[in-house]
Amino acid sequence: MSLLDKQYVYVRRYRQIVDVMIKHGFGYLVDRFGLRPFRSLRDKLFGPKPLKEEMLILSEAQRFRLTLEELGPTFIKFGQILSTRHDLIPEAYIKELEKLQDRVPPFEFLEAKKVIEREFGKKLDEIFRTFEQEQIAAASIGQVYRATLFEGEEVAVKVMRPGVEEIIETDLTILMSMAKFAQKHIKESKFFNPVGFVDEFSRIIRFEVDYSHEAQNAERFFSNFQGSKTVKIPKMYLEYTTKHVLCQEFSDGIKITDIEKIDAAGLDKKKISTDLANAYLKMVFEDGFYHADPHPGNILVSSDGKIIFLDFGMAGYIDLILRENLTNLIIAIQLDDIDVLIEALSELGLISDSGSESLALRTKLEDLLNKYYSLSSKFIDPTAFLRDIIDIFSRTKGRIPTNLMLLSKTLVIRDEISRKIDPDHNFGEMTRPYVKKMLGERTKASHILKSAGKTMLDLVNLMKNFPRRLNHLLTKAEKGTLKLELEHLGLDGLVEEMDIMSNRLSFSMIIAALIVGSSLIIQTRMSPSLFGVPLLGIIGFLIAGFLGLGLLISIIRSGKW
Repeated sequence: MSLLDKQYVYVRRYRQIVDVMIKHGFGYLVDRFGLRPFRSLRDKLFGPKPLKEEMLILSEAQRFRLTLEELGPTFIKFGQILSTRHDLIPEAYIKELEKLQDRVPPFEFLEAKKVIEREFGKKLDEIFRTFEQEQIAAASIGQVYRATLFEGEEVAVKVMRPGVEEIIETDLTILMSMAKFAQKHIKESKFFNPVGFVDEFSRIIRFEVDYSHEAQNAERFFSNFQGSKTVKIPKMYLEYTTKHVLCQEFSDGIKITDIEKIDAAGLDKKKISTDLANAYLKMVFEDGFYHADPHPGNILVSSDGKIIFLDFGMAGYIDLILRENLTNLIIAIQLDDIDVLIEALSELGLISDSGSESLALRTKLEDLLNKYYSLSSKFIDPTAFLRDIIDIFSRTKGRIPTNLMLLSKTLVIRDEISRKIDPDHNFGEMTRPYVKKMLGERTKASHILKSAGKTMLDLVNLMKNFPRRLNHLLTKAEKGTLKLELEHLGLDGLVEEMDIMSNRLSFSMIIAALIVGSSLIIQTRMSPSLFGVPLLGIIGFLIAGFLGLGLLISIIRSGKW
């Protein structure tokens, strides 16, 4: 695709986004994010049309969800990721974004057939013994078909929607452009780090449009749960999997939240709830790798009561550092020590620098310790505790690492599912053995020696590199190439106001020039004329009047006159 073609695609998509946003009552966001040039001329002069009656009865959060659904796969996924960020958006929006669904019509079987045959370089009947033409599931990125291999295994084949990659890449470019504009011109957005958020989202969704990555995740889960009596991970057929086609063992089961069917099958709901919780405890505390998209459609219950996980496009990682610091949080509760808690939060990235916390934050953290200190460990639910910490930092405008938000959101959804199946579910009590094991490992001589060895190694590296780094710093200072970065505070609004003022002043000068020029033309009595007045002068006055009216409407609408 040529550069000109790309630019045309971007402009067309920008206009689609603007039209949908205005349709759902978000014209003010169009202007705020610098998208005004893509609005229609009528909208620029007179503002958007009044909202339709069916829109007026909806809340802003509901309209925002509908906007994302209409904009397609990228924005749907963006909303789903945004729904994990309790630190960024209000609860009403979180609840609406959690309802986001890929409501798109399925694509034709012939298109799916073309994708499969292009990927494998063979005819469909040379790859599969049977292949049902009716899809069994459809979403915005791909849809699933049932098939049979020549070896006799029943499989589910996921085929990527044709053209979806190009749409997503265009949308990601637009989202990053909007994020950069917001970070530069909207002072409130700096707290949210929009560029970093879009960058992280881009990484996640690019993984989701690569089925070979999902297959690798599934293989890892399959290995982790091999031999499990309570969890089943479908087998992947890597020889039938590519970037755009995924082939896995066909799994039949009941949706985990379908209580009526579970009861009808005579399955033990309490056991199902417990097995699901234990699966996540194993993923988090033992494997350090967890299924991060546990909505009910991705979890089934087999006829013999096993938990079946599906869709492995989104996975979370718990590295040793995160696990250590989560342990430190528990130790802080047991010791009722605010300084240990603050140190752990600092290591997690919630506090930029230990000792820099505000008095208000310290007070809230002390209240949190008091809330949990007197409780028995079996009543301390890690999901609730993590959510309480995130709520505190949300209200005090602290930054919350993406990996911690993803973990919290995953545990919250898992908890909702377990409680729906078994209202008496107690996750805190189930966590006790894992927490006890983690705390026990901290007191082992091997762990202490390992920590001491790591500390010594870090110290040796610091001493080894310090002279070189100091010399590098002094050399830069001597050459005059040492740079200090300063961040101004409170001037963004002034710069924005100056931009608006200069634009209006320039516009006014153009209108004045048109009026003066038209007046001079009228004085010349040149031809052609209308009723004895030069036509060119009349046109000039009409254009000046039209532009002047537009400027006046713009000033009145801004409320600053």
